[in-house]
Amino acid sequence: MHRSVWPMLLLVLITLLFVSGAMLPGELRETISKMLSLGGVDAYAHLFFCTLIALLLGWNGISPWWVLLVVFALGGLIEVLQLWIPGRSTTWNDMLGNIAGASVGLILLWMIRRFWTRESDG
Repeated sequence: MHRSVWPMLLLVLITLLFVSGAMLPGELRETISKMLSLGGVDAYAHLFFCTLIALLLGWNGISPWWVLLVVFALGGLIEVLQLWIPGRSTTWNDMLGNIAGASVGLILLWMIRRFWTRESDG
C-alpha cells in the first residue's frame, strides 16, 4: 500500500474509535470501563483522541484553522447526539477536552515539522 495512505487510514480508524466510544449507552460504557479498570478516563479520552485526530488531519495537509473547526464540529455533533443516548449527557468539559486535544495535536505537528526541517538543514 502507498505510504501516504497510512495516515489517512489511521485517521479514519481513530475517528471511528472516538465516535464509537462516544455513542455507547451509559450503562454499557460503565461496564466496559469497569471491566478494563479505566476509572475516570473520559476527559483523557477526549484529549487523547482529539490530539491524534488533529495531528493526522494536519499531517494530511489540512490547515490548522480547518483542523480546529473539524474537531470542534465533530465534538459538537457527538455532544448533540448524546442527548438521545440513554445514560449519556452533554458537557462543556468534553468540548474543552476536544479543543485542548486539537491544540496539542497541532503543536506536536509543528514541533515534528520544525525538528525534521532542522535535521534536513544540517
